Amino acid sequence: MRADARRNYERILAVAEEAVAEHGDGASFEEIARTAGVGSATVYRHFPTRQALLETVFHGRVAALADRARTLSGADDPRYALTEGFRTPGRG
Repeated sequence: MRADARRNYERILAVAEEAVAEHGDGASFEEIARTAGVGSATVYRHFPTRQALLETVFHGRVAALADRARTLSGADDPRYALTEGFRTPGRG
């Protein structure tokens, strides 16, 4: 993938993650495109369907949760691991 296409993909995905977190599966492709600074055709080129975009976003979220669970499973204090597991990363 060309460098500019990769940057667009990553920017679209980052914006989509935020939009889905805020609006759920009803996040607008057009709003995602506008916020990412690309045309809606660019969004559709990378994610030809709403389902493709949502699957990519949700796959990333599940992978991040699994990584966090693995990290917390090594904690010495199980109570700390449990309470930290329920916190949103970066929002303390």
